[in-house]
Amino acid sequence: MKLVALAFVVAVFLAMSVVDVAEPQAPRSRVFIKSNGDVEPASAPIQRSGNTYSFTGDVSAELTVEKGGIVIDGAGYTLHGPYNGTMENLWVIGGGADQVSPGMRINYSVGVDLSGGASGLTIRNLNIENFSIGTYLWTIDNVFVNNTVSECIVGVLLSGSENNVTRNLMVNNQVGLFFGTNEPGTVPLNLTVARNSFEDNVRQLGGCLCQGATNASELVHTWDDGREGNYWSDYNGTDADGNGVGDTPYFFDAQNEDRYPLMVNPLLAKDGTEPTRAVPVGIEILALVAVVVAVAVSAFVFRARKRKVNRSTSSVAMV
Repeated sequence: MKLVALAFVVAVFLAMSVVDVAEPQAPRSRVFIKSNGDVEPASAPIQRSGNTYSFTGDVSAELTVEKGGIVIDGAGYTLHGPYNGTMENLWVIGGGADQVSPGMRINYSVGVDLSGGASGLTIRNLNIENFSIGTYLWTIDNVFVNNTVSECIVGVLLSGSENNVTRNLMVNNQVGLFFGTNEPGTVPLNLTVARNSFEDNVRQLGGCLCQGATNASELVHTWDDGREGNYWSDYNGTDADGNGVGDTPYFFDAQNEDRYPLMVNPLLAKDGTEPTRAVPVGIEILALVAVVVAVAVSAFVFRARKRKVNRSTSSVAMV
């Protein structure tokens, strides 16, 4: 059930801090991709072309996805949430209620939530920031690729099987990736989590031992694709053979390890710099135009100056 993993995460963070809120909370801003394919509100900067939904600008809202089998392309734009970096924006979900006790109300926010069991999604090229949970992958057969998730309590909450999480940057979250479960006594299966960059999260990987102890019959969860794992900014292993993969696993606990931790951030540009966000396509084009214009102007100024110098030289020669 979807709420099992949520309840555990809630318990963890409620144990850390609870804020008594006297005033009623403002309604959360949401954008929906409805099961019939419509975007609500229609004014949201998301353009549909067939089964592809492309951002055409930044969005300050939670994105609730009710339609499966679609592509959500952030095009380098940002999905902004309300989380302000303090524990005042903790969240709880339980039976549809967010009332913890009299006079105590907890906010929660999910950047991309697969409402109603929508599955088979591809989410790509999206910057997600300032949510309780950046993305909640609790259904099956989804691809989460080339995204940046930052400044969240949990970057990605992964509790559904057959999911692929590849080439994402998870940076400055309380927990980069949280590994949950849908049903008591079960774990998500057939996952691919590889070539991601986990940068400076308070806790790079978190998990849920919902039964209170390690299940001895449960296989060790490996956070790699069998050849390459992920980049972990706090990995301190060596690479004696220089193949770009650490000689020892990145070890979390007895049930979790990355067997092939990457020594170099796979998202590094060729010049060694680290792009923390995708750039919107429109901005890339504008930047290219700006460069072309700058070069053209420089060439024009150079030629004009050269002509001026030539005329001055000719004048001097004629005197």
